[in-house]
Amino acid sequence: MRSYVAMGALALFLFTARAEAFPGAAVPMSAPLDASAYSYFLSGYLDYRGGNLDRALESYQKALKFAGDEPEILYEIANVYVKKNRIQEARATLQTALAADPGHTRSRYLLAGILAVSGESGRALEEYRRVVEEDPEYYEEGYLHIATLLAEKGEFPQAEEALGQLIARNPESYLAFYYRGRIRATQKNFDGALADYDEALKIAPGFDAALLDSGAVLEILDRNAEAEERYKKALQASPNNPFIRERLGRVLIREKKIEQAVGQYEELKKFANTNLDVRTKLGLLYLDRDRFDDAINEFTFVLASDPGNGQVRFFLGTAYEEKGAVTEAQEAYRKVPEGSPAYREAMLHLALSLSRQKKYDEAIAIVRDLRAKNPDDVDLMLFLGGQLQEAGRYEEALAVVSEAVAKAPANPAAWFSLGLTYDKLGMLDNVIAAMEKAIALDPRNATALNYLGYTYAERNMRLPEAEKLILRALEVRPDDGYFLDSLAWVYYRRGEYQRAEEGLRRALKLTTDDPVILEHLGDVLQAQGKSEEAASYYERAIAKGHEKPDEVSAKLKTLRKAGPPGK
Repeated sequence: MRSYVAMGALALFLFTARAEAFPGAAVPMSAPLDASAYSYFLSGYLDYRGGNLDRALESYQKALKFAGDEPEILYEIANVYVKKNRIQEARATLQTALAADPGHTRSRYLLAGILAVSGESGRALEEYRRVVEEDPEYYEEGYLHIATLLAEKGEFPQAEEALGQLIARNPESYLAFYYRGRIRATQKNFDGALADYDEALKIAPGFDAALLDSGAVLEILDRNAEAEERYKKALQASPNNPFIRERLGRVLIREKKIEQAVGQYEELKKFANTNLDVRTKLGLLYLDRDRFDDAINEFTFVLASDPGNGQVRFFLGTAYEEKGAVTEAQEAYRKVPEGSPAYREAMLHLALSLSRQKKYDEAIAIVRDLRAKNPDDVDLMLFLGGQLQEAGRYEEALAVVSEAVAKAPANPAAWFSLGLTYDKLGMLDNVIAAMEKAIALDPRNATALNYLGYTYAERNMRLPEAEKLILRALEVRPDDGYFLDSLAWVYYRRGEYQRAEEGLRRALKLTTDDPVILEHLGDVLQAQGKSEEAASYYERAIAKGHEKPDEVSAKLKTLRKAGPPGK
């Protein structure tokens, strides 16, 4: 979310003279000039308009020799100094003009701006207040600057009061409403800010700054659909504005309108083809849409310009991994610089990828190296324990996970991991104790509740308690297919085959073709004498990569030997 700063953007106004400072003809002097002074003044004016500041300054200074301390000439000289960033000389020149004519408002107005950007806000406020008191033509601009300076000092109520005075005098001042809205947003008065932005937009419907800032407030209020409409209106007025398009793309992501967001970022890419941030975000959107090749192209483009960007290198690895290009994914992960914030995550992804290839030693070595650099990182200990379990090194896993529990005895994930390890070692009492501890620490730990419930169901023990545990898990995650499978297994153990079948069929809809659930449904169907259908589910379980295919094949073989299949 864009943060609101107190009127910093208005600093642009502080060096901007009023439009009348640059008229179509030279402004009248406070006293008649002789011909030479006027001639030089006119030359200076024309040079200024032509962009030749040095010649303009020279001409104005010559005019001054014939006109004394004429405030209008001094004011024009000060303008040139400002353009040339010779601020102190501009300031001294304006002070000379005001000494000659204290009522020369334009000089006082410009001097106030110089004081403001020089950090002398107190003096600037004094000058602006005098300007608005002496010259009604400066009322709106003067009060906008007064409010700006007060807001920058953190005096928000006084700033609001100044803008309120301006609104009372000129209810059509959309800028007054707009800047009061920004001040209110700064104070987190979002409803008040939105009301002011809306007033500004009633007066100036196409005012893109109010559309953008009100959109940001609507995002804060989680009214994203309304924010989307504001950004679309702003984009209609400025279709080539990349900032507006990026805002719109962002809010579309929040609304989960990913395809529309992709369209906005693709348009944005046309205007900001070399903007690496835009290309990165577009790559992430492609990744979300499973457009892996497009994502890879975007991330590769970014890395060509910024090869040390570890975060994008990690995104590239993720895109390759999701695509199934394992070698390229591992190469990308390995290239993430160690100093990158993404390094740890990249190494964990690399370790998982290696484990899936059964390259356990290399995977474990990577995680051990991470742990050596972060010896107190409990999450790394648990990850390492999982890797050791995958490798079948259960005693080593137990030692690591036990250390994690010792370091974080109030961490339910550590106790859950300890329970898993005990299960691998066949230590049932320890499994139950660890899972009960995890649940005691986090009564809504759905995974632990389900695991313990299924542990009982699988062993055909404590079935009423198993049912209660799994139902508690389903209260937390009612559409979890694995939890439904566990509950169905309780019903199976109790001989409630029809209920078990219904639960397993629902579970399969939520977890398509999970091999264990397919096997369970085969068991339930076989128990009901539906041998032919049971055989088809056993075959599917094997085809989908059941981790114990021999056991399922034995069931299938026994079923076929039993005689003609039932229906």
